[in-house]
Amino acid sequence: MPVKYSLTIRIITWSLRIICGGLFIFSGFVKAVDPWGTIFKVEDYLAAFGMAIPFALLRLFVFGLCAVEFIVGCFLFMGCFRKSCPVFAALIMVFMLPLTLWVAIENPVAECGCFGDALQISNWLTFWKNILLSVGIAWLVRYNLSGICMISPAFQWLAVVASGLFILIVELIGFIYQPLIDFRGYPIGSHLFADYEDENDEGLDVFDIDTADDKNDEALDPDGKELVVMIPKVSMVSPATTWKLNSLYEWAQDNDVKMIGVVSGSTEEIKEWEDLSMATYPLYLADDTAIKEVVRGNPGIVYLDHGKIEWKATLGSINIDDFLSPEVSGDASTFGRDNAQILLNCVLSYLIVIFFLIFISFTPRMAHLLVKGGLASKRGVKHH
Repeated sequence: MPVKYSLTIRIITWSLRIICGGLFIFSGFVKAVDPWGTIFKVEDYLAAFGMAIPFALLRLFVFGLCAVEFIVGCFLFMGCFRKSCPVFAALIMVFMLPLTLWVAIENPVAECGCFGDALQISNWLTFWKNILLSVGIAWLVRYNLSGICMISPAFQWLAVVASGLFILIVELIGFIYQPLIDFRGYPIGSHLFADYEDENDEGLDVFDIDTADDKNDEALDPDGKELVVMIPKVSMVSPATTWKLNSLYEWAQDNDVKMIGVVSGSTEEIKEWEDLSMATYPLYLADDTAIKEVVRGNPGIVYLDHGKIEWKATLGSINIDDFLSPEVSGDASTFGRDNAQILLNCVLSYLIVIFFLIFISFTPRMAHLLVKGGLASKRGVKHH
């Protein structure tokens, strides 16, 4: 016989579903939207443990971690897999709770990265957050059956597929192109270089490769259009890539667009790369962490209009093999992507599927209630 739960227990259960599920959804999504940033953070953790793993395995781990967090959060929120989902979430916290305690005590990284770059909180605050989250999940392990499923068990596998596809698409776009939401310090519309409007303006600093002199004023074109090629690891850029960069530079010269390179590495590495690539555009030096803060990819491209960032992209994501082809537009703004529209399309498509599953799950229940109500009315009339 089904257990009857009090109204208080049901209210607490639904509240904790929303809170715990929402935290998992937010944590998984903001890391998935910028998988490169999550990879960099995991690398920091591995370095703290004195470990290193192949990049392919690291990428698989990060993609899986973000997807699992997001999907578990969705199912906690909607009450799917009422028995197994809270148990799975509890297993995650069994791993995360001691890890975040160690991070809080030893402080091997500046901040844990549990919310990516979207929300940076201290290591100790992260630990106490996980304590409260664990308490909420423990309650759900005990009482989650007191709340109904928003999606019927017969359709929950479709919710798994829809949620998995959605978060995978978000991850792939962030990995191959650029994050659909830019939580870093140089979003679209901001100024890239320091000292553009005033001396207190914080921005990217670039330097002369040989003398290390500040070259922000020389690198910036405040009155025109500019392409900035950003390479955090010059040693990892292939010859095919350098040919495409040279093609882009010739296109830029033909279309009155300034183009520079901002690179990171030792003087010897940069000089060797410059010789091998036959780069004739100006090159400047910057810290690799600062370059990664601006744009993802190696190389990444940033397009400026009067000093402001108009779009960002990895070079490989610009669907042009030869910029000197007569079919290529003379307007660099056409090379970018409308990330806001792409994200909106992805979110709306996902929500339509989820709401449809919720609708068809509740339709039989509503029909049953209507029939039951009609029968009760008829009995009442007969009795009268």
